Amino acid sequence: MNRSTIKCVLIAILAVFPSYVMAHSNTSGSGFMAGLLHPVLGLDHLLAMLSVGIISAQFGGRFVWLVPVMFVTFMVIGELLGANGVGIPYVELGIAISVVVLGIGISFAHKDKYYTWLVPLTMLFVVIFGSLHGFAHGVEMPNSASPVYYAFGFIVSTSLIHLVGVLIGFLFSNRESLQRASTVVGVAVAGAGCYILSAL
Repeated sequence: MNRSTIKCVLIAILAVFPSYVMAHSNTSGSGFMAGLLHPVLGLDHLLAMLSVGIISAQFGGRFVWLVPVMFVTFMVIGELLGANGVGIPYVELGIAISVVVLGIGISFAHKDKYYTWLVPLTMLFVVIFGSLHGFAHGVEMPNSASPVYYAFGFIVSTSLIHLVGVLIGFLFSNRESLQRASTVVGVAVAGAGCYILSAL
């Protein structure tokens, strides 16, 4: 995976899915399928959740499962707040920033000299960003959807996206030749986050 390949993939994503750069435009459907699709059809959600998985694998040890579980847990809490009409300002801005920050995290997570302060900082961001992404899910829940099935749908979807991210992170961590590629991927994700910010 070289830099030109990564750039081409990123450009292709932005070109093919321009209407999905922001996920929060009334996902069609109801119940389980609506919840399942909402994280997938938004580039902001998708990149953030992939990034969480990648970073957790780069940290290794118990963080492989702890980081994604924390994200999903606080995502559910955020969803409950959003679905019940609790107001949180600047949610879209926070979600876009989450993509930038997590992209930067990918670039540094494999470097041991940053480990001691990057891990607790990442955990804090995961709590905040998970809540914001969940809040967006709750606000965008279709009126006809069952809250339980909807929540189950986005939990399943998010967990699968995290799993893909973990596998990518393991690939980066286990092959020294690909560690530099993880830096490039992180920069690409952060760049996509800046693109999303510019669209707000």
